[in-house]
Amino acid sequence: MKLNFNKQKNTYLLLLFYGVVLSFVYLNIRDFGIHIEEKFHRLNGHYWLNYIATVFHFENLIEITKIKINEISDYSLSNVSYYNKYGIIFDLPMSFFEILFKIDDVNKIYYFKHLFSFLIFLLSSLVFYRILQDRYENFFLSFIGISLYVCSPRIFGDSFFYKDVLFLSFLTFTIYFFLKCIRNMSFNNVFLLSLFTAFSVNLRFFSIIIPFILFFVIIIKSFYLKNFKYMLKRFSSYFLLFFIILFITWPYLWSNPIINFFEIFSSLNKDLIDVKILFNENYFSNRALPDTYLVSWIIISSPIFQNFLFFFGFILYSLRICNRFFKIQSYSVYNDLWRGKREETDFVLFIFITIFYLLFLVFNAPLYNGWRLVYFLNIFFIYFAIYFLNYLKIKLRKKKTYENLFFIILIFSISLNYYSIVKYHPFQSLYFNNFFSERKINGFEGDYHGIGAKDFFERIIEIDDDKIINVAVASHTPLHRGLEALDVKIRDKFNVVGQEYHLAKYIYKNNISEVNSYINKKYEVPANFSKIYEKKIGKLIIYEVFQKD
Repeated sequence: MKLNFNKQKNTYLLLLFYGVVLSFVYLNIRDFGIHIEEKFHRLNGHYWLNYIATVFHFENLIEITKIKINEISDYSLSNVSYYNKYGIIFDLPMSFFEILFKIDDVNKIYYFKHLFSFLIFLLSSLVFYRILQDRYENFFLSFIGISLYVCSPRIFGDSFFYKDVLFLSFLTFTIYFFLKCIRNMSFNNVFLLSLFTAFSVNLRFFSIIIPFILFFVIIIKSFYLKNFKYMLKRFSSYFLLFFIILFITWPYLWSNPIINFFEIFSSLNKDLIDVKILFNENYFSNRALPDTYLVSWIIISSPIFQNFLFFFGFILYSLRICNRFFKIQSYSVYNDLWRGKREETDFVLFIFITIFYLLFLVFNAPLYNGWRLVYFLNIFFIYFAIYFLNYLKIKLRKKKTYENLFFIILIFSISLNYYSIVKYHPFQSLYFNNFFSERKINGFEGDYHGIGAKDFFERIIEIDDDKIINVAVASHTPLHRGLEALDVKIRDKFNVVGQEYHLAKYIYKNNISEVNSYINKKYEVPANFSKIYEKKIGKLIIYEVFQKD
């Protein structure tokens, strides 16, 4: 048997990459804090597990979930029976595993979920690698692609918190089967695309647009393949399967599928919070954000080199597709928008990012805490960054000196991503590049998720040995939820008194506020407290600690 040493070398490099990433995560996963929404998602999982147990009369499970729901509930959590339209594709299985494996320590429950969430993200990176390999058939470009995909600091840090990056992961799976499906609409491909479309919609309802994108691509392909009836038949199968799977995997739809389905649409606007957002040193309502909000956040919180690569790659492809469109002729041999499956991949991902971005822009989506609600766009950012790299590789292939210089710059830039992950640990999800000054960086929202709470409590324990320590919060962050990241013995030492500053020995403060803090002094630290510590990474202030004089 003849061995392909080149292929083996590539496999070893991939194994080394994933081995290093997994080793880093295994050694450091317990450094991460608990974000403020994790408690609600745990409650959501048990709420729907209880509902399913009730429907199927699993008496023992009903009793267990009732106990769990009572243990989790607290005064600061939203009413899960009202806010019950959240998808359960991750929350419910995790609640089931919690019961199945008899994980009773809340600390262990959350870190189990963190690890599971990250492993899904890592699996999605392999699928993204497959997309790039199918497109370029170049290991170097595909490897650079998954390096950027996994090691973009904010995406890496958020991948443990099973919400925004979880959707990115499932959308990556969906796009992979979308591409397979439009090339070969076999039953397996149609079924898998239906499955992952349903999962994606379950996580983010706006991805209901995916079936319409598929229909649009099918219509375009039918102009020159002349098989519209066959494609339409397969699309109908996909559409039907999608709704069946969506119904099965979303218990909210069980009681009244049609009414409840349309109720989700109204809830997208009705149930979203209306708060003030700190953006560029000013406060705005999240329902009236500047048009530059999304683009500004992406620029300042993504690695600079990636920003440039994506920008040039996207512009390059936009010009190419416009040129192709205007050159279409009725009787030309090439009368389509793409030629071959490689260009077809480019077109599909271009359509996805354009439609998604325009939807958010046109409907003025009420965003908050940066661009985390659209972290899924990172798939397309990396894809078009690699598109531009491929363009440069072709242009420079006969100029060895420039090619080597470009290679060195590329490796150096990717190394900066790795360095930032280590430097910001465990606050990678709060990463900012060096594009702005320190004053500007701290003029944007910071630790909305409150993951700095764990570090804060551990810091107080180092300097104070009181049996009970009263802590107040000069922030919109529900600090007490962060206690669940600590061991029970440490947890019991703290009493969080909210904004009752007169009862506190220490005050925790970050720049998260639901009101305009320049006008409303709700979170102003009293004069009889002095700053004793400031947690800072690079230019970014994570939180501040004040002690009573």
